[in-house]
Amino acid sequence: MRARLSERDDEALVGIARRQLPHVTLAYEILMRRYQDRLMRSCTRYLGNEADAEEAVHEIMLRVFHGLVKFKGESSFKTWLFRIAYNESMSMLRKRKYHDDFDSIEESVEEDHDKTEVEQGVMAMRVERWLHKLDEEDRTIVVFRVVAELEYKEIAEIVDMKLSAVKMRFQRAMEKLKQYYR
Repeated sequence: MRARLSERDDEALVGIARRQLPHVTLAYEILMRRYQDRLMRSCTRYLGNEADAEEAVHEIMLRVFHGLVKFKGESSFKTWLFRIAYNESMSMLRKRKYHDDFDSIEESVEEDHDKTEVEQGVMAMRVERWLHKLDEEDRTIVVFRVVAELEYKEIAEIVDMKLSAVKMRFQRAMEKLKQYYR
């Protein structure tokens, strides 16, 4: 049964989950497993650390669980899911006034890893720092495009912008990131 369900597309799984929730969670679980890694990567990049990202993903999954019966299908499930992720991330950023402490992260990385891993860690921290130099909307667009691998159209729906504006902001944000790299 699980194998046959996992082969279905999002729309079919959403329909099944809407009928079964809250008593049977199989279709919901398959949907969440399908997107969990992308949500985690996106939230980690957006929020800056895994602990906050795990908390955000947990909250997102709860919101989906409780909100799926009201999901009207006006957009794709993926777009709706990442809109929830965007809203939750924004909410966490506002609540916590998130600030990164890259120096302490670099010290712990250097103590625990060999040189190659240290270099990779330092580069990842630089990317994080560069991302956080972007304004929130640009950072969101870059994270959703690069990390979550969403299409421009999906991002436009999530952030409530015109498609052309999303494309333009993505290009400008990528140019800024290239300048930071140089």
